[in-house]
Amino acid sequence: MSRVNDFSPPLRYPFTLGRHGTPPPVIAWARKHHPVCPVILPSGRQVWMLTRKDDITRLLTDPVFSRDLVYPGAPRFVGEDFTAVPGGIFNLDGADHARIRHVLAPHFTPPAAARHAEMIARHAEGLLDAMETGPNPVDLVEAYAAPLPLRVSCEVLGIPLQQRAAYLDAFRTQTSLVVTAADVAAATAATLDLTEQIIKGKRADGDHSGPLGELVRAEAEGVISDEELHGTASYLLVTGSEPLVPPLATGAVTLMRHPDQLNACVAEEELWPRAVDEVLRYHHNGVLGLPRVATEDITLHRVRIAAGDGVCAPMLGATWDPRHYRCPEKFDIHRTGDMTATFGAGPHFCLGGAFARVFLTTAYAALFRRFPDLFLAVPEDDLPWQTDIQLIRPARVPVCW
Repeated sequence: MSRVNDFSPPLRYPFTLGRHGTPPPVIAWARKHHPVCPVILPSGRQVWMLTRKDDITRLLTDPVFSRDLVYPGAPRFVGEDFTAVPGGIFNLDGADHARIRHVLAPHFTPPAAARHAEMIARHAEGLLDAMETGPNPVDLVEAYAAPLPLRVSCEVLGIPLQQRAAYLDAFRTQTSLVVTAADVAAATAATLDLTEQIIKGKRADGDHSGPLGELVRAEAEGVISDEELHGTASYLLVTGSEPLVPPLATGAVTLMRHPDQLNACVAEEELWPRAVDEVLRYHHNGVLGLPRVATEDITLHRVRIAAGDGVCAPMLGATWDPRHYRCPEKFDIHRTGDMTATFGAGPHFCLGGAFARVFLTTAYAALFRRFPDLFLAVPEDDLPWQTDIQLIRPARVPVCW
């Protein structure tokens, strides 16, 4: 276990994970000793890290902190990644953000998300059929956790699998912490080219279905600009698939590590939504969180955050804050309290939160209904974790049944 004197600011990112993909110990240390802590990103840029839930909520809800990262010199992890794309809903504040969110919101309400459950289950069963007749043991990431979000996203967004896979290859470069800034810039350019191809296809077909089609319609009607269409479509392509891989893989591992709670869900499937909420509290698909920028000088915990400074909020800082979650290190599907914190707060509250819940509930239930005795084929401490990317997950999950 790390000691207090193991850490000293400024910290350097990426951080070393805790056991089994749990939060880096440095987050708890910073919460106690340096709640506004300087962190050096792989790009060399220094930002401030907040680690207490109340401070993180302020960061996410106070308009003094902007999501606009498109200007030259904005804080970035490595280089000109997807946060540098202008016009995207991610980078817009105030009325502009609300206007685009209003276009997309009907596709991401809880009832809209629930309508996808049957489709998600269909894709899940197809992958599980192949898994059941294939090798045993098998890598759960390769067989299920990675391909399921990809196939589901293709159907939701109405784009071909091959085109979607090419986009993800570029996105993985964008979110790598060990590539060069030139590699990141090239990958970002490639994603924009693919976005343009997808939009051209939607326009040519007159396809206004789904979230992407709705954006095309909104641009044609003058509700959003061409830049907003391309920027927001690019963002949907970024977020629609890859961020679901970590909670599906990591959550399955954590459930297998807690067989009593897993068995309770298998016996009583109504418990799966609660298990999903606890997985999303216990883990997060990223650690540090993408920066926001202070638009004016503020002081927090006697630390001056100057206008123009980047500020990051690890959501694991919020969801493991013992002031709000008793014994946060304990995985407990029967936990009560605020189980939405992992999706943020304020105007930028995760648009896909309801869909993520439906997806994971359906995917976990299908997996463990088919393989109720699924277990890790290696000791849990031997699982390899990917820490060179922004989306943290196990590199492989060998399982048997």
